[in-house]
Amino acid sequence: MTQLSIAAQRVLSIDVFRGITILTMVFVNELAGVHNIPSWMKHLPADVDGMTFVDLVFSAFLFIVGMSLPFATAARLKKGDNLKQVFAHVLIRSLSLIVIGVFMVNTISGFDEAAMLLPMDLWVLLMYAAVLLIWCSYPRRWPALGSLAPKLFGASMLLVLWYLYRGNNGQGMTTQWWGILGLIGWAYLMASIVYLLSLNMHHAGTHLAFIIIGALALFALYFGFAAIQAEAGSALAIVQENNRNNTHAAIVLAGAALSTLFYNTQLAPGKALNGTVFVALSGILAVLIWQVSPISKIWATPSWGMFSIFFCSLIFCLTYWLVDARGYTRWCQFFAPAAANPLLVYILPYILIAAFGLAGIHYRPALFGSGMAGVLWSVGFALVIMWIGAFLSRLGVKLKL
Repeated sequence: MTQLSIAAQRVLSIDVFRGITILTMVFVNELAGVHNIPSWMKHLPADVDGMTFVDLVFSAFLFIVGMSLPFATAARLKKGDNLKQVFAHVLIRSLSLIVIGVFMVNTISGFDEAAMLLPMDLWVLLMYAAVLLIWCSYPRRWPALGSLAPKLFGASMLLVLWYLYRGNNGQGMTTQWWGILGLIGWAYLMASIVYLLSLNMHHAGTHLAFIIIGALALFALYFGFAAIQAEAGSALAIVQENNRNNTHAAIVLAGAALSTLFYNTQLAPGKALNGTVFVALSGILAVLIWQVSPISKIWATPSWGMFSIFFCSLIFCLTYWLVDARGYTRWCQFFAPAAANPLLVYILPYILIAAFGLAGIHYRPALFGSGMAGVLWSVGFALVIMWIGAFLSRLGVKLKL
């Protein structure tokens, strides 16, 4: 195994980057329902060659997953796990994200409420209650068996809800497009396999090169699968339908590469130069790939992936310079709750909207449905969600996969 050393610790600049991304994600999700706003504040259509800052949010989260990967792996190894045990942990976390993602996406579309025994808003609230029961971080003083009962109860709830679900196609729940969390789960799994294999390298350069080559190979896979003519319903057609996973995993690996450049003890002394070169090369490569691949967040094209890597690495380097190099840290406390409890903050809006819906209350007044009023509402909504997340975190309510 590689002798490379990354401390099992939290890094403030990564936490700040994560917190900013979660806040922006909540903001743009709420903004998606607002009319009469500039096109640069919305996702661009799938077939438009370009991207807005909104199209960067999801990829930023993928990038941060990658930046956290070396630290999470180091923490598991420090506890005494071997690589097989680390991979087992990765597999469980990935499957957890995929399960939550599939349940979430089926609450957004594809359901036939008239054919269900429960109102959809109640079904949604029960689903999130089950998620909290299963993946809540219980106090360490609790015995293992003490937390097992609520986890089993939550799992039973999910099974019952799955049985009660009715789709508008006459079927039950379907994977549809996996949902945001499901896509993150697949990308995390694929990237983790490459990263764990890289730990068999014995030198800093080969370790880093393996990660970068892995990311580039995933981009190449995207192009390869996209170029093949597959018969409808064939196994290859299914792979093509999920081709975006290759780009998503490449973004995760890019985050792991930048984190390795900055925090691996053998490479960290040159982090200023390394970071500059990483940003510059990713920008150049993005422009080159753009010549043969249009930018599309929806289709997760390699050009979108490379531009995302460029912007994310640039934003992180600026954050690092401001927070770690210059020591401007007082403003970072605002983002701490979202950084430490991102999954809870992410699902909170869906819980609140379902609760209002069940009570027969439209949570967003019509006045705030368009224009600048809608933008200001979305900003306020995101800040309130951050405050609620911080309050629940102080109460000990935390989600940990």
